[in-house]
Amino acid sequence: MFVIKQPNAKLLKNLKIRKNLKAHLDNVPGSVKMVCSSVVLGLILWSVLQFGSQSAMMAAIEMSSAVKVPVISIQSYINSYSDWSAGERWKRAIRKLPPIDNREIEMTVNFAQSLVNKMSRHEMNIVGSNVKVLSDSPGHGQLIESLPSPEAFQYHRDAMIALKASQYLSSKHCIRLGIDDESCAKQVATIPMTPTSLGTKCAVDNGITLQCPELSQYRSSDGSCNHKKHPAWGRSLTAYNRLLTPEYEDGFQKIRGSHWGNKIVSPRSVSVALTDDLDSPDTSKTLAIMQWGQFIANDMSHTVVSRMLNTESTISCCSPDGKDLSPRHLHPACAPIDISSNDPFYSKFHHTCMSYVRSMAAMRPDCKFGPLEQMNQATHYLDGSTIYGSTPEVAQSLRSFWQGRLRTETRDNKEFLPIAKEPGLVCVPNTTCYDSGDVRVNMIPGLTALHTLWLREHNRLAQRLIVLNPHWNDERIYQEARKIVTAQIQHITYNEWLPVILGLKFVRRHSGLTPEKNGFSRRYNVKVDPSVSNSFATAASRFISSMVEGRLGLYQEDRNPEVTILLKDHFNKPNLLESDGYLDSLVRGMATQSCQRMDLAYSDAMIKFLHKNEKYQYGMDQLSLDLQRGRDHGLPGYNKFRKFCGLKEAIDFDDFSDTINVETIAKLKKLYRNVDEIDLLIGGLAENHEESLVGPTFQCIIAEQFTRTRSGDKFFYDNGGLSNSFTPAQLHEIKKATLARVFCDNSDNVLNMQPFVFHKPASPNNDLVPCGEVTLIQRMDLEPWREEPIRSSKLH
Repeated sequence: MFVIKQPNAKLLKNLKIRKNLKAHLDNVPGSVKMVCSSVVLGLILWSVLQFGSQSAMMAAIEMSSAVKVPVISIQSYINSYSDWSAGERWKRAIRKLPPIDNREIEMTVNFAQSLVNKMSRHEMNIVGSNVKVLSDSPGHGQLIESLPSPEAFQYHRDAMIALKASQYLSSKHCIRLGIDDESCAKQVATIPMTPTSLGTKCAVDNGITLQCPELSQYRSSDGSCNHKKHPAWGRSLTAYNRLLTPEYEDGFQKIRGSHWGNKIVSPRSVSVALTDDLDSPDTSKTLAIMQWGQFIANDMSHTVVSRMLNTESTISCCSPDGKDLSPRHLHPACAPIDISSNDPFYSKFHHTCMSYVRSMAAMRPDCKFGPLEQMNQATHYLDGSTIYGSTPEVAQSLRSFWQGRLRTETRDNKEFLPIAKEPGLVCVPNTTCYDSGDVRVNMIPGLTALHTLWLREHNRLAQRLIVLNPHWNDERIYQEARKIVTAQIQHITYNEWLPVILGLKFVRRHSGLTPEKNGFSRRYNVKVDPSVSNSFATAASRFISSMVEGRLGLYQEDRNPEVTILLKDHFNKPNLLESDGYLDSLVRGMATQSCQRMDLAYSDAMIKFLHKNEKYQYGMDQLSLDLQRGRDHGLPGYNKFRKFCGLKEAIDFDDFSDTINVETIAKLKKLYRNVDEIDLLIGGLAENHEESLVGPTFQCIIAEQFTRTRSGDKFFYDNGGLSNSFTPAQLHEIKKATLARVFCDNSDNVLNMQPFVFHKPASPNNDLVPCGEVTLIQRMDLEPWREEPIRSSKLH
């Protein structure tokens, strides 16, 4: 159903100008008309080739109706709709695309390829003007967080060619036939790209040829070969999954609400209106809740930003002093965030612009043309890839190839993460920073501490396994230690973390989220695609940012903080860990300090000083960036996800009162024009919650994801009856794993810990106990991994 709005004064004025222009041109000599026609045709082609959207094509066509084009082929193309009224144009009937043969599709792909190549002139102009991300700016910190790999770049380029081809098919057929944007996108999404040159580059089973071992005991580095019939499911550098059809302004890629006549509120204005730096600690939960959430979210998803398609240079969407760039310096991948002139913080620095670069594209999972999809650079599984890497190349670079161990740096007889080979890429300049399976390892001190503990855990296990099995080679020890570490991460997540996040009662009602107390689960389902949903990666998992504490206590063994550091001073500066006792202090702090409540209150460290360094008095705004990313990814609004999750779809703002308090609803009314505009992230953060840490919509999206993450993973730790399954005795030991034990075994001198580190110590049945009390904080026994060497028999 389409709603035809009454024309406003501006539209009537434009129509009057257009009418006068047409009357004037009717008296113009033919030669002048010919020149004008060429200019208009040039504008039409430039609009479509540059932007590829129906909106651009429609605007150009409206201009062209004032000129009688002397080219018969073009004229016949335009005549079919150039005389429609504005209302009729927007109330187009739903029709079907004509059959499109393989020859036309291949020509379209070649044309799209040429469009991407022709962007080089614009990109060279930007590079020549030295518009780039400065290495010492807050924007560089944002680039570190979303740094694409060289492999990701080529996949992105291919996906952009597919997108341009999709848009061209839309411009060529849908406007002429009167097919609306949404229907057009859905119909184009039925056209396979397999018959074209793009087909061999598509990341589905019949695209990339994957050589999968028949009975592998160990998972691959990049997530491939988990499913026999669908070996690309869950593979790194593939598209996120979708719970709902994406919503773009033009049906294909234009950010929702970005059209001049359909603007929605700026993400920064939302952040200013809804957030406060209020200290609202959760008195029963620790900072470890937030830190573990960030750690596993990074393990399962990594959205990376675009680079220039022909130069691979970095893209900046604002000037270094926070001003808007001129159009000739603005890259098509830019979607800068508007900052109001009366912004309570950034106006002090006269900023009007916050840089946002659109996410890298990925081929659609079904290998068909259609709307834009975004790339997940991580594997889609909960598989420890944040420690071990998401590609074979990264995995190899992190190994020592000696006794199954990971590479380390030793300081004062203590193991730390290896030093990054190119620190300028992943850290603040002139700072020691570390290498791990994920480039975000250095982002905040608590995250770096977790990476350090798991590095040590892997090497601790490897050392024990070589004692039990001296006949095992390096590869076997590495893979077995990695398998145990991954199983521990999975068990801690499902047994300790999810019950706190989703609520114990909720988890118990959903068997797919509950580990079996004894024995195997046998929940693996070959039909389940485990790929991470865009709504989980881009919105639901981002609730973690609201729980970040701006002041980090460094706790001594008596659990009193002797020192407090400000998070804003330590973004991408992790060398704090090597100071004497600081790693232990951070570990105790994670298990002692309260996290902030999950709500619309954000620490200033996250919404004013994100990625700040000494040179600047300001940083970026995490909430604004997250909101813009949701719009960039075409996420439907909060109201659509309410309906998806079984809540009542709202007609007006007051219908949200079942999940959101009246004060917040009043603020939402002032920000958004209608209920469907509200961003998923904002609606999810605003929801009330009692027995869980998140409201019902995020509860639903998170539960949906972790159910598929478990049942769609052949290598999930408690699957039985498979070639890769643990033995019953081994699984029994795995189920003893707790984050408390990891803290105890891998810190330097932490002597006491509560058994459940996500809950505050001294809460019921959770007092501090000595780390050596293995009956209270159980320790795995690796004896079930002992394996007698196979003796070869000699023939006599």
